[in-house]
Amino acid sequence: MSDFHIRPLRLDEMAVPLGWAEREGWNPGLQDAAPFFVVDPAGFLGGYLNNVLIATISAVRYDESFGFMGFYIVDPRYRGHQYGWQVWCAGLAHLDAVACVGLDGVLAQQSNYVKSGFMLAHKNSRYEGKPQQSGGSISLAASETLHSIADVPLDALMTFDSQHFPTSRPTFLPAWINQAGHQGQVIVRDGRVSGYGVIRPCVSGYKIGPLFAQTTRQARNLVLALCDSIESDALVYIDPPAQNKQAIQLLESFGMTMVFETARMYKGGFPKLALPGIFGITSFELG
Repeated sequence: MSDFHIRPLRLDEMAVPLGWAEREGWNPGLQDAAPFFVVDPAGFLGGYLNNVLIATISAVRYDESFGFMGFYIVDPRYRGHQYGWQVWCAGLAHLDAVACVGLDGVLAQQSNYVKSGFMLAHKNSRYEGKPQQSGGSISLAASETLHSIADVPLDALMTFDSQHFPTSRPTFLPAWINQAGHQGQVIVRDGRVSGYGVIRPCVSGYKIGPLFAQTTRQARNLVLALCDSIESDALVYIDPPAQNKQAIQLLESFGMTMVFETARMYKGGFPKLALPGIFGITSFELG
């Protein structure tokens, strides 16, 4: 008789869902496991059949106000047998007391997520290209200065970040910006954080995320500053909300092209976000 059970993954087991995400074409970051895991160590679930991991999901609780679901993957050999549905239900149960839950889903699966109470907010688009080759030079406004993220007080960074994310990220953000290979740049205007971005190495090329800025000019300067730290021929990926037309125009001006889209959906209401300032989300896996 087959034994199927679900339990939280340990940090040293995170390589499996990250490997599956790579196989699915999601191109995870090389150091994503630790900053993902630190937010909610009980939020990464594995479904085991006869003690072999065959399905995963993340249901990460940031706090009582917001959670995010991702890494919903079933080994292709075991699809169609309700194992995925069971880990999905376990993920929802882990976030049962959270006011608002988000996810970035495959477009074709929207109707299934609606059955669980999720509603479409907007699409997110993945853009690919080499902005470092066509962006020109950095041109700051007279009142702006550019800084390495390590030189900016974390409290100031978190205050700006929370305007563009559904809740404060006091555990995630320090872990994210301090991972090996992660580089961050911040624009300060009149003594306050006005934009910031982080670039990290991935299985293929690099991703910039988050990329938050008050103006398109700031976003452009941040992309160029971040790309100064990578190879001139490296591919770069940025994931803007599809409805942020200024972000789309900026990325297309760099010669970047869209390679796929996701459906950003929420259960429990839509968070109030400064979408015009979101030029790139942090990740499809954690929001």
